[in-house]
Amino acid sequence: MSNPPIEFTPRPISPRQRLLLGAGLFTALALALQFWRIYTLTATFDQGLFLQEIWSALGGRPFESTLASELSSPVLLDKTALPTLGYLHLGQHFTPLLLLWVPLVALLGPWSLPIVQIGLISAGGLVLYELARCDLDERIACWIALSYFASGTVIGPSLENFHDLCAVPVLVFSLLLGIRRSNRWLYGTAALLLPLVREDVGLLAFSLGLWMVLRQPRWRLAGVGLCLYATAAVVLITNTVQPLFGTEVSDRLLSARFGHFLSDQGGKGSTLDLLQAMALQPQRVVQELLTPLGPTLQLLVALWLPLGFLPILGLDAWLLMAVPLFLALAAQGVTALSINLRFMLYLVPGVFAGSVIWWRSRQALFEQRWVRRLWQSCAVASLVFALIGNPHHSLSMLIPDSLNPWVYVSPWQQLQRGHQSRALTRNIPKDASVSAETQLIPMLAERRVLLRYPFNYRYTDEQGQAHDVEWIVLQPRFKATYAPAFRRQANTLEHGMNLTQHLLASGSYEIARCGPSGILLKHRSTTATGDLSTKANLKQCLHQEFERAQQVLNQRQR
Repeated sequence: MSNPPIEFTPRPISPRQRLLLGAGLFTALALALQFWRIYTLTATFDQGLFLQEIWSALGGRPFESTLASELSSPVLLDKTALPTLGYLHLGQHFTPLLLLWVPLVALLGPWSLPIVQIGLISAGGLVLYELARCDLDERIACWIALSYFASGTVIGPSLENFHDLCAVPVLVFSLLLGIRRSNRWLYGTAALLLPLVREDVGLLAFSLGLWMVLRQPRWRLAGVGLCLYATAAVVLITNTVQPLFGTEVSDRLLSARFGHFLSDQGGKGSTLDLLQAMALQPQRVVQELLTPLGPTLQLLVALWLPLGFLPILGLDAWLLMAVPLFLALAAQGVTALSINLRFMLYLVPGVFAGSVIWWRSRQALFEQRWVRRLWQSCAVASLVFALIGNPHHSLSMLIPDSLNPWVYVSPWQQLQRGHQSRALTRNIPKDASVSAETQLIPMLAERRVLLRYPFNYRYTDEQGQAHDVEWIVLQPRFKATYAPAFRRQANTLEHGMNLTQHLLASGSYEIARCGPSGILLKHRSTTATGDLSTKANLKQCLHQEFERAQQVLNQRQR
């Protein structure tokens, strides 16, 4: 007599398992895309700037960066100075927590920064889940955390070049978790570290303190303390510490975003000057908050879409992000409201932590099918919109960079250019000074002197002596691929070819390598002259590469 077949009933996946699966998938895919960006030359300037800055600490020169020096006021704005060896990035952004990643950079080099960025942002989602689980049904906590990973305002900053704000979500959620669990050590550590992520994160810390004063009676005194600490940190760092290293805060950073409030001072001033100007122009402030209407609405939709818009009426979320949202709406420039940029991480913690609080007294609503369907549909829509937007060209192997005119580089071509570019740059000694085009910056950043070509190829040392870089790398074919659709690439291509011809004609440089992967120039003082036949072949190659690129530029101008 045969035994009856055994029926296997699949065990249901618990909310925690579902969350871990979603977080793991997000982390794995985001890391894969970040590694792809680095290898295929999609990662650009900031990826190299932060790598050089952290790498410099290995040699006892923390925060030093010639790439950052290119963005200093005398170089970028006044055009009165060359990039300087020994320049400290602290003049632009006060980011002491970056030193935590020095050992990882020593171990993994350029591949370390994506691990830091994606790891911290993913950890933020896990801490959010623990925060939500303190008061909510585990299913709702899971849905909120998964919505975090599906948000375009999280996906965009995750796929961007490395940035210091990646630590913001995990610190904010940890601070709030410390409050909820009455864990003063957890709260105190997170509160202390927030303004040390970057000077303006203190403004977010002020919002958290304000929320504590108004909405957390047991933590009201701590909230007052956090407001005072955050205010003191921002004022002290931006008005006392950073001016020791440069004038970028008043001359460039505040001017670029809030110069319209400082018109009486020529668009420049300190943070205290800005606060005073805003207080004296309330009508102007209100006008800036309400306009432009389209981008503002787009930002608010992107923030609340993954949560199904349900918690949008909750007061806590708006208080938690009050100051950063105010500044985002009051700022000028297209980047202030861009949902793909790092600045969204000022707003994300408030939206999701506020949603946790909103759901506390409305958990029965989750049992209604239409609510779950709405929420799920909105979260999926948020994910789809984020991906089809091809943030930071991370998905260019699948999505064209431009439809009209058509610009698409296949995955195989992207892999080839990554491999060939590395083969080309291996001819450069590791300690040599280099000026390279933007797409090559991340792979060359572990050196003291690195500049961006064609904008700079000369620098000054610590004694103030000017020097030409020893090597120059340019890739006309790379630029020509994108020039038909992107004006910046076209302008850089034209400028690079003109400068290269001038440098060769002046005798300062000679061609060391030339081919489809790029052109390598070496300073005359560091090389022996090759035989005439080789030099003739290299000149012919350069002429052909430039002629090919010029044809693309001519077609664009028609």
